Amino acid sequence: MAILSKIRDRSGFLIIVIGLAMFSFVVSPKNIIDFFNSKNIDAIGVVNGKDASYKVFATRVENFKAQNRNASAYGGMYVENMVWNQLVREKIYETKLAEAGVVISEGEIWEAIISSKEVVNSNQFKDSEGNFDENKLKAYISGLESDASEQGRNLLQGWLNYEKAIKQNLLTQAYNSLVNVGVTVSETEAVNDYVFNNTSVSADYVYLPFSSIPNTDVKVSKDDVANYINDHADLYQTEATRDLNLVKFSFTASQEDEEEIKQSLSNLIEDKEEYNKISKSTELIEGFKNTKDGFLFAQESDSDLPLIERFQFENELPTIAKEKIKNASVGSVVGPYKFSQYYKISKLLEVKQIPDSVQASHILINFAGAQSAQPTVTRTMAEAQKLADSLLIVLSKSKRKFGTIAQNYSSDPGSASKKGSLGWFGYSAMVPEFRDFCFENKRKSVGIVRTAYGFHIIKIENQKNFKKAYKLATISRQIQASEKTENKVFEQAETFANDIRNGGDFVAIAKERSYAVNPVNGLKELDVYIGSVGENRKIVKWSFDAETAVNDMQRFDLDEKGYVVAVLTKKQEKGLMSPSSAFTKVEPILLKQKKAKILEEKMLASSLVSIAETNSVKVEHFDDVTLGAPTIPGVGIEPGVISAAAVSKEGALVTNVIGVKGLFAIVNKSTKIPEVDATKVDVKAVANKVKSNLSSQLFSALKEEAIIEDFRASRY
Repeated sequence: MAILSKIRDRSGFLIIVIGLAMFSFVVSPKNIIDFFNSKNIDAIGVVNGKDASYKVFATRVENFKAQNRNASAYGGMYVENMVWNQLVREKIYETKLAEAGVVISEGEIWEAIISSKEVVNSNQFKDSEGNFDENKLKAYISGLESDASEQGRNLLQGWLNYEKAIKQNLLTQAYNSLVNVGVTVSETEAVNDYVFNNTSVSADYVYLPFSSIPNTDVKVSKDDVANYINDHADLYQTEATRDLNLVKFSFTASQEDEEEIKQSLSNLIEDKEEYNKISKSTELIEGFKNTKDGFLFAQESDSDLPLIERFQFENELPTIAKEKIKNASVGSVVGPYKFSQYYKISKLLEVKQIPDSVQASHILINFAGAQSAQPTVTRTMAEAQKLADSLLIVLSKSKRKFGTIAQNYSSDPGSASKKGSLGWFGYSAMVPEFRDFCFENKRKSVGIVRTAYGFHIIKIENQKNFKKAYKLATISRQIQASEKTENKVFEQAETFANDIRNGGDFVAIAKERSYAVNPVNGLKELDVYIGSVGENRKIVKWSFDAETAVNDMQRFDLDEKGYVVAVLTKKQEKGLMSPSSAFTKVEPILLKQKKAKILEEKMLASSLVSIAETNSVKVEHFDDVTLGAPTIPGVGIEPGVISAAAVSKEGALVTNVIGVKGLFAIVNKSTKIPEVDATKVDVKAVANKVKSNLSSQLFSALKEEAIIEDFRASRY
């Protein structure tokens, strides 16, 4: 009894222990430690010593995705990166303003809201005289806060997001204003700016391009690169990166798979006899060719593409089957034919001459719940139909009243103001029901059509450009690998991976088996896309796992697309880039330096003419090139060369001037320094230019200075 009593007393503790024991079966010890690490629980990152809340971050991400149905189309981590950048920006400005003793109050935010064009110009918040009414805005917000419906919650979240955007804008403006207060431009500085940009120089020169020396004649070693990045360490800092080699094994349909797909479609065309186990008799099963309802047959055949239940003009027909469809008789079946990634069979249902453009007018009678209906609409669907029918009766007696009725009754304000006119529109511009009435009826026809927007009374004003159009019922089968082919691909991937596990050389074995090796270099911890594999966070996380070592290999499933075998070839930790990582960036710089030394040996003569003759080139000339626009005709932008020419003594030879594209020897012919004209020196304009440049670069500078820790890689 004493033992049972102790168990009861400690039951809560035992549940936790048992839970953790079960947890440990499915989660590695490393993940358990990470789970209880406070930084992973409470924060998504730290900015200048201030936690960026994981809860706030995750809520914003989910809210954005909920309010933007197409958020997935942005691609992996797009939303997460966007929200993270917003949080970082907010934290940076908040800490900087706090240091300056500046706080953005709720009152300031409210004043900014009721001064914004979006709010002030909204009809929703105007009184009967068309003036902005603050009380209407307050009532609207109060209504959102008390609305527990899904739509109400979404609208409230949208409003809160708007408030955040207003606050962030105020933070940015406040800090920029503080900085700009200390930015002044004196008249002397404005004069100097004017003189600098308008000083011009004319000179003779000899130009020896770097491209005149082949890269093969100049060698840059890894030691050269190592010495250079050590001397310029601040320029070659890097995030942690990983290099991989990948071999991809894709599920690709074999020729045998394609033949099976074609045959499965062919089997649908003709009638066939099948034995019915229930009736114990042979029955005739109608095929696609003889069916009375081609669309229904296609739907029941589970086409892999949506059916196009409308007429198609000649330019819309699949290219490979176009001529056969045009020459087919109504009721016949064309195919199987291959188009894009599908095999298809198409039954020609109807051929008709229809216009490619229609001019029409309409009167929209919407009802509560119809698409785009205002919340104030209380009319039921039955009431809307009754009203539309009664208006049609009036119009049947006098079509001339159409414009007046549209102005008085139509729920479409855009066309109502034009007496119902929609102007000219193409075949695919309108919803199917509206389109079919306009393009398949005759000019001057008037009738009622119901769509998702309500009941439309339509009048066809005009039609033009009649063309032959085709209505098809098409059954599509996607060309994809069979289970047999997928099993074969798995066997290839697993055999390759197993050979690597047993000590085989990744590249050598891949080459021997004609597998393409895809290198992926400079992969970062929060990257999403991986070369030819596409989006795959699993591979990124594996490559950055502390337990993954160089030359480790792993096979990954690519969902339903195949497999990839990856090997980690290099780790670059955060800090100074390694010589091999920096090689492609530094090599052009060192090549330029080494070529410049070689070209210096070709500029030892005492005159431009002698230098030109020695190098079999001509003495060239440029006139009145300004320091503000330092472009040498025929060469390009060369600010260093123009500056050197401008400050050199007139008539003196200056050699070994290193430019962007080569080495120059220069003789200054004249330098023109403009006289200071007070009317041309605008101190305010120069100050505004400086402040504008400062504002555009300020956040980048603040972010570079900030101490930012990003924990997202542990969660995504």
